[in-house]
Amino acid sequence: MDISSSQAAKDRISELPDNLLHECLSLLEMKNAAQTSILCRRWRYIWTHLTNLDFDPNAMYPKEYATFHSHNADSGRYLAWINQVVSMHQGPCIDKFRVHFHYYSSCATQLGKWVKFALSKRVKELVLDLIGLSLVGADYSEKGFPLGFDMLRHPPCYSGITALQSLYLEYVDVSQEFIEFLLFHCRHLERLYLATAPLSRLTVRTSKLKYLTILMSTCNFEYLEIDAKNLLYFQYGDDRHNEGPCMVFKSFPMLVETSFCGGFCMSPFPIFNKLVLFSKQLYKLSLELQITSYPKNLIIPEGVVIPIFPNVKHLTCTIFCYGHSCILSMKRFIKACPVLEEFKLQVDFMTVDEELVEARELQEIDLENENEIEEINNSEIGLVQEANVVNTNEEQSHPNLRILELVGFAGASCDVQLALAIVSYASSLKTIICDPAGDRYFCTGSMFWSDSRTQYEAAKRRACKLAKIVAPKVTVMIV
Repeated sequence: MDISSSQAAKDRISELPDNLLHECLSLLEMKNAAQTSILCRRWRYIWTHLTNLDFDPNAMYPKEYATFHSHNADSGRYLAWINQVVSMHQGPCIDKFRVHFHYYSSCATQLGKWVKFALSKRVKELVLDLIGLSLVGADYSEKGFPLGFDMLRHPPCYSGITALQSLYLEYVDVSQEFIEFLLFHCRHLERLYLATAPLSRLTVRTSKLKYLTILMSTCNFEYLEIDAKNLLYFQYGDDRHNEGPCMVFKSFPMLVETSFCGGFCMSPFPIFNKLVLFSKQLYKLSLELQITSYPKNLIIPEGVVIPIFPNVKHLTCTIFCYGHSCILSMKRFIKACPVLEEFKLQVDFMTVDEELVEARELQEIDLENENEIEEINNSEIGLVQEANVVNTNEEQSHPNLRILELVGFAGASCDVQLALAIVSYASSLKTIICDPAGDRYFCTGSMFWSDSRTQYEAAKRRACKLAKIVAPKVTVMIV
């Protein structure tokens, strides 16, 4: 063998210093990183210094992942995998520690050890993404994982919490006192995610937090107070079908993005009452809304005052409605956002059936003909509940809206009608993105669609017809 061949065959990667090899392995999924241990003696323990410990069951067991989400699935291998990695880890610190599995009270001891391990390694991002048994139809008496002061009795854990930058707690039982303790002692904590925590009251006072998410499933949550001068993003969700808890917003001058979702969003009254407090400072807004004013079937009932959002450029609305429902009142929302540039509407139909717009009814429509637009607005297809919804008057048109995204587009009377109304109203609209599937057909298998493939293909055909109607003024992209 000549010299050049010998040099080419030499393993130069293994000659790299450990810190560079650690960086290389951090780019791999943990399962693949661990498999490098069989390459040679040099690589045997390199993976034990990984700083990104993301125990993703989908990556470890891709074939079994669908059944993994069943509460009857055996998660023993998953727990054993975590125990093995934790016991062999040799690095001084970790950046991320994430677990995701169905939680049983019998797992509390193991999970507690993992949390202590992560804190002792001065973890920056701690994710306890647990699935509660109540969420899959099992016994509601099963409680979440108890996370409290006992975890901090171990000195390395107590000092380790100061390194936390992001904390994600799903189906974890915490107290108001413990949250206050974390906010006070975690000097670098910027992200806090709390879901299904059994709290009745919560006060968030901090100057460090930038991203806050609170998703409650308990009926006992009554009071929320926020005083966070550097908060940029706030999300709140509540499963109750009422006005939700009393919310006191004291100070968040930096807030630019917010999201409200859950059962209490069935009525826009409590949402708008809360949004009016900081509507002028928002740049991005996301809401869930649902038809409540039967028989008129309006998303935003008459008499509801919509706050003005003078700086919102990105608006996302998820609505739950029927195929014959009138969602044209969403145009009022667009009008309340004078500088809006992108509007994403995700529609979850509870039924569509005979209210779908047929292709033969769409193909003859001329968007430039105001008489035809008015005719479709007042036809059985439109079922318009508001007078003068479509108006091509230049003075009342929206000058900034450029992109309309329709997720879950079905070609029902309501979403077709809204698309036509916005095209006539938004003078700068250039693109409509139609996603006929959304999450409905192949991801979740919604019970409202008996033949998802047939419905999906039909929705795509209606999207093509819509594209012909609005061309060449607007381009329709079907994804």
